[in-house]
Amino acid sequence: MASYECSLQGLVVGQEQKDALLERLVGICGNDAMIELFEHEIIFTPTVQTPIGPARNDDVVLRLQSRIQTEQERSLKHRQWYLAMQGHPEPQRGRAVTVRPNTRVQLRGDAFRFMKSLGYSYSFEIVRKGHLLSYEKILKIMPKIKVDISTAISIQDSSLWLVEVVSIPVTQEQVSQMAEQLTKFKTLLNGSVELEYVDTRAVQNKVHYT
Repeated sequence: MASYECSLQGLVVGQEQKDALLERLVGICGNDAMIELFEHEIIFTPTVQTPIGPARNDDVVLRLQSRIQTEQERSLKHRQWYLAMQGHPEPQRGRAVTVRPNTRVQLRGDAFRFMKSLGYSYSFEIVRKGHLLSYEKILKIMPKIKVDISTAISIQDSSLWLVEVVSIPVTQEQVSQMAEQLTKFKTLLNGSVELEYVDTRAVQNKVHYT
């Protein structure tokens, strides 16, 4: 059965606004709700380009994801990797949240050899650093920045933080209910961050061949 992910995104600028948001989130989610986030994502695209035409629309990006929690896990081979495929976002249909299929499975063995066997090659990679909080075991909240792992520098303004609120995976029948939960949570952060849904054209999972 397909799983769906509902989400909202917002931006905070500057350390003062970020600290105020974190203080509010801890007040909402609980004192023990926040942990440090250090997440590595490697993006893969098909090794052989599909010729231009309708079949190319079926090509998708695949992602290897892992959390870095210990010094040992900074080495690629010592980590637990997950394979993720994000589907195309659904039309809004009156919902003010982003909704898209999202499949994520735990891998065993050599994840990079597995990607090669699928006919996929490395494209690029990013690291997300920040904080992770959970709300009522149905939402995760992530104020974070993106870092270029090859240079270990921020790839966006260091004073700019992306805040992403994402639901647990739900069935299609539960999407409307989860969208309502996200909308209610959005009101709890009024005055701290403006959460919005992302234009569906910006989050398509298409392969952009060069």
